[in-house]
Amino acid sequence: MQNTAQFLLQDWFNITGRGLVIAGQIIRGTIAAGDFVCFNDEVIKIKSVEIGDKGSGEFFTGLILEIENQTPILFSLKKLKGESFLILTATAVN
Repeated sequence: MQNTAQFLLQDWFNITGRGLVIAGQIIRGTIAAGDFVCFNDEVIKIKSVEIGDKGSGEFFTGLILEIENQTPILFSLKKLKGESFLILTATAVN
């Protein structure tokens, strides 16, 4: 699919004042702010894409999500750790 990317979920955390971050690696394609994460029948807008340093010279991609209620998503993330899922570009959704 031309308007998609794939993301491998390795971890997640919350940044006070910024929101929920899912951390991992981009497996295929490119991801930008305004794109959408798709998992477990959820489609969530990506607020920001950041690069983080694990401290060992290894880097990860952090996707900060636009989401009000994190509780149901956190339950899903526990099951999806180590899995990859689809990212839709903003043009694919609109």
